[in-house]
Amino acid sequence: MSGVKDMFNRYLPVERTNNLLLMATVLLVVWTSFELLFTRIWSNWLPIVPTLLGYASEGLLMLMMAVVIFHPDIGRKRLLERLKNPLNTSLLIFFVFALFSMFVNNVPFAQGVFGVRALFQYLILFFILLAIEIPEQWVKRLFHIILGLGVIQAVIGMYEILFKIPLPLRDMQERRSVSIGEEIRAFGLMDSSNTLGGYLVAILLLLAIYVFIYRSQLSRKQMLIYGGIGLVLLAGLGFTFSRQAFLAMIGCFGLVGLIFRKNKAFRVMLYGAIGLLVVFVIGYGLALFFLEGFAQRNANTFDLSSNYRYLIVLSGLLVLTFSPVFGVGPGMFGSNAAFVFDSKMHQFMHEDLPTTMTTVDNNALYVLVEYGVVGVILLGLIFVAIFKTMAKIISSGDSKQRWIGLFIITFSVAWILMGTLSTAWENQQIALFFWLFLGIAVNWYKRDKTTEE
Repeated sequence: MSGVKDMFNRYLPVERTNNLLLMATVLLVVWTSFELLFTRIWSNWLPIVPTLLGYASEGLLMLMMAVVIFHPDIGRKRLLERLKNPLNTSLLIFFVFALFSMFVNNVPFAQGVFGVRALFQYLILFFILLAIEIPEQWVKRLFHIILGLGVIQAVIGMYEILFKIPLPLRDMQERRSVSIGEEIRAFGLMDSSNTLGGYLVAILLLLAIYVFIYRSQLSRKQMLIYGGIGLVLLAGLGFTFSRQAFLAMIGCFGLVGLIFRKNKAFRVMLYGAIGLLVVFVIGYGLALFFLEGFAQRNANTFDLSSNYRYLIVLSGLLVLTFSPVFGVGPGMFGSNAAFVFDSKMHQFMHEDLPTTMTTVDNNALYVLVEYGVVGVILLGLIFVAIFKTMAKIISSGDSKQRWIGLFIITFSVAWILMGTLSTAWENQQIALFFWLFLGIAVNWYKRDKTTEE
């Protein structure tokens, strides 16, 4: 054992290891933003490569976790103390319930594990970040890297609109039409326009709250630069034609501003939500009037006989009747695992649903069906614990903690809203932001609380 410790002390001393883990986190953020591009490039002539690339982020997380666990000065005996946080109890109760649901529903173990993973795929990153030291300057550098990634994605999305590049979702012969607003929408380097929309919403919230918190410390030039970046990101979001993403951003600002309206600072969010709603209504109307594809897409949306989201809800409510209290089990209905393992529950899917679907495209529905009423309540308790912890962080006088804590609250609301119409909760590009900054926030909260004691 002393030999292993000597090896770590020689090649991976604490400070170097900490820096390597921070660098790996940055790599994870960058890789997640571009991964699907490489997957599409290689998929036609080297089928094995997309599979390997798809698990590259998980492989990096496993390596990071191994370093944290076995490092003599970061992990081992000290690890349990480092991982203590206000969210552990609610997380543990939910996972115990998930195991119980797997047992009573006779869910194959691998299928159940992958079903839970769909919701908590970056929970490992959250705990890794609790075990290391996170400097404020590193977080700000990461913030600017994320801004750069967002601008790149937004600009590529504008390029796709300008040159009328269709979405990479289906074969050309299966498309209803190829027109701007329907099959031609900005998707950047993502798998869909809704994914890019959710990704840009997260970055816009991060930027807006940063400027809001640090406004007194920013020069006029910095404010202009950040304002320009915000406009590019907002334009990119608009060109996704993702109604759910734009409405989620409006909803999170409006809800938080309404709840904390007695605080003058938070009322700014409410006014911002009203302004964005006006922009959305005007933009929506103009798009309906000038863009035939967008108008056609909306006509298809309101035709319930062909609206696959409506048909999915009907199918989900039918399956829910089999086990409304405890659900049908993780990975059994709507998560990616259910489709990969060809769950028996799919025989109850509506016959008019597309055969190419690999998810029910409604996280809220699949969580309700797979985990039942009890599971939804327990998942809600996790978010209650998160909001309570973030409220304590926001009440502190530390600007960096208020910035990250307020981002987690607003993005959580947006994330929940997007999950009612999409797969945002299990989407790597979007979910990563939640677990990444939640880990940073709780790390700083624990560090300051320990210092006070």
